[in-house]
Amino acid sequence: MAGKFLKRDAIIDTVKSEQRMNARRKRMSLTRHPVRVIPCGCADDNCGAFHRIAEDRTIPTLEECAALIADDNKLRKSRRKIPEA
Repeated sequence: MAGKFLKRDAIIDTVKSEQRMNARRKRMSLTRHPVRVIPCGCADDNCGAFHRIAEDRTIPTLEECAALIADDNKLRKSRRKIPEA
């Protein structure tokens, strides 16, 4: 049994679509852009999902992620401190 909602052929189709999208993304030098999975929604049992590059967003670098996490931790810790009266 392949999955609860997708049949084996649909899962294979979805995985192959992901592999093709990753190869295309590398060829186009868009590796910093995320990929969105969009379910097809047609009535075909063997049809899975397709992938689309989100060119309007970028994935942050490791340095940017570390800075974002540090800022978030400072903000959450400052909210947690209760001033003594």
